[in-house]
Amino acid sequence: MGKPEVLARHGHVSARLCLLTMAIALAAGRLAGQSVEQLQARADSLLREWRRASAVADMVDSLNHARAAGGTDTISVGALRIVTNPSPARLREAAARAWPVIDSLYGIEARQLEQRPYLIAPYDPDTNSPKPIMRGAIQVPWDQDVASLAMLLLTTVPIGRPDAALQEWLGGPVVPIIRPAQARAAVYVQLVTAPSQAARSCFLGVTSACRNALALGESPDPLQQWYPSAAERRVLVLRSFAEYFGYSDHGARKPALQSCGAGSDAACTELLRSLPPGALPRPLTYDARAALVHIALRLGGREAYHRLVVTPDAPIADRLAGAAGVSVDSLVTLWRSEILAARPAPVTLPPWGPWAALGWTAVFAVCALRSSRWRVS
Repeated sequence: MGKPEVLARHGHVSARLCLLTMAIALAAGRLAGQSVEQLQARADSLLREWRRASAVADMVDSLNHARAAGGTDTISVGALRIVTNPSPARLREAAARAWPVIDSLYGIEARQLEQRPYLIAPYDPDTNSPKPIMRGAIQVPWDQDVASLAMLLLTTVPIGRPDAALQEWLGGPVVPIIRPAQARAAVYVQLVTAPSQAARSCFLGVTSACRNALALGESPDPLQQWYPSAAERRVLVLRSFAEYFGYSDHGARKPALQSCGAGSDAACTELLRSLPPGALPRPLTYDARAALVHIALRLGGREAYHRLVVTPDAPIADRLAGAAGVSVDSLVTLWRSEILAARPAPVTLPPWGPWAALGWTAVFAVCALRSSRWRVS
């Protein structure tokens, strides 16, 4: 029996053992009188292991099929591995560009990629021949340029996903920021325009408000923490949820929506509190929190990502501080200074701009007066 077959069998056996272990652990937990939360945490951890073992088995099966269909190549750059079918695709050059970015972000955890290869199946875009089949592989035209291929590698890093708490807070996985300057500029605009007192106060320099805007607080009432004024709550309902409240439950909430629009804060608050868990928008988006994570990882060195993910039960603020090696207030202050420094450049008109605008205004005015619509008969 060859090595791939052994790995595949080992992966499937590991998946079954994970399921069995999960059942035994939960039963033992019940007998030991553990709380529901503790049992749920253990179940989530075992489920992640089962998914990992199952994914390894599926990947090996896919590689076996690909070998049988005509062979595969393995490209190695640092810890990055790409399993691909033979083609002229410039994947090695793309990997050489992507690896330093990946290595600087994940540090020692980037070694995971030695066991988590990318599966990429380039195809000839100028033929009608069937595309190469590799289960779970990303299909790309083989003539794609190096920059696009590097971008693909950076946006699909097969690193192990962090725990549910970190992903829920962040709003997605921890991945490289492709255009950091543009991302920070977008966060600057959010700070200025978000209908949230927390965001505006953060812009003005209140560190505690920045923590609230980044959802780092432990308040049991996020609505009051993020949107404390009646005006903010009314804007939030009418701008983000008018259609939802107008048509959900066969229009049962339409009267409350109308009352909110007429100025009733009680109606607005009641509607927002009726949203499903997690549906209340945070003052700032994923880009803002991702920028904070990246600063923490940059400050903390090569073990920063490991420290961030190794304590899934700790508060997010403590995990970020531990990853960065500084206090959370220092981290948030640095984040704010970098966001403010990324202020988008204002659009400036050349000296002749106002005169050109006046000239075009005069042209349009003459055209309007000559139109038969405005002519007096």
